[in-house]
Amino acid sequence: MRELVTLLVVGALALLLAGAVSGFGAMLLGLARHPALVAGEVSPASGLRGLRRGSNVALVVAAGLLVTALVLRAILTGHAPWSNFHEFSLAFAAALVGTHLVMGRAHALDGLAPITSLVAAGLLVFALGFDDRVDPLVPALQQPLLLTVHVGAAALAYAVSGIAFVAATAEIVQARTGNRAPLLPSAEAARAIGHRAVIIAFPILTIAIALGSVWANLAWRSYWSNDPKELAAAATWLVFGAYLHVAGRRDRWQRMAPWLIVLGFAGVLFTYIGAGLFFIGEHSYAAP
Repeated sequence: MRELVTLLVVGALALLLAGAVSGFGAMLLGLARHPALVAGEVSPASGLRGLRRGSNVALVVAAGLLVTALVLRAILTGHAPWSNFHEFSLAFAAALVGTHLVMGRAHALDGLAPITSLVAAGLLVFALGFDDRVDPLVPALQQPLLLTVHVGAAALAYAVSGIAFVAATAEIVQARTGNRAPLLPSAEAARAIGHRAVIIAFPILTIAIALGSVWANLAWRSYWSNDPKELAAAATWLVFGAYLHVAGRRDRWQRMAPWLIVLGFAGVLFTYIGAGLFFIGEHSYAAP
């Protein structure tokens, strides 16, 4: 079954890379052939609609493959499939793609599909770099409910903040180009998407941190121990909190908003990777 899971993940990775190439190719063709193309618009005669649709289809199929892989991994391990770097990276990627598809039903996220695909593909490459062996859970992780809810909430918060990052990247590009980047949503639309994503991610991240504190007390008899991952999570939470403050202003500080989202997602990646791999702490059991 491990081989099947790996095959599904590799298939999802190939689709995401193909979708990213298709989407970015459409952008480059739009820039070369239609320099006056309005941001986000694709006319049937432009020849770009098929390339953009291919990027979205790749996301849908990749999401199906990743969900299947996670279900099989859960059956194989007997617990929620996010107990180590390999599993969590798969869950992060699946949640990122799934969040894009769900939010895309209410917002125009088509133009962001290649960026989402590229970020998710990076997560899968990272996941495949770790051993996928099935080991018994260490004592600190032997809390099935908290493992499912706390780590699952963290993966979801990270994924939604990833969509905020994708939207913030598009906003920065469009602000620099005067809304002339082909196929990307306008700076205003990208800002609305990013803001909605942070509004969703922030309370989920808050819940994840609170549940982590409860779990820490059960495992280590302390709600807070200044562990590197705890400190990184708290710093990330403060950055997104600062964004929520700045985003509501109507002065020069508002221009910082997309950059704070970028910084917040950098904090997410550091919490997820750096605090576990490069610093010794209570959470070091998750490292390979």
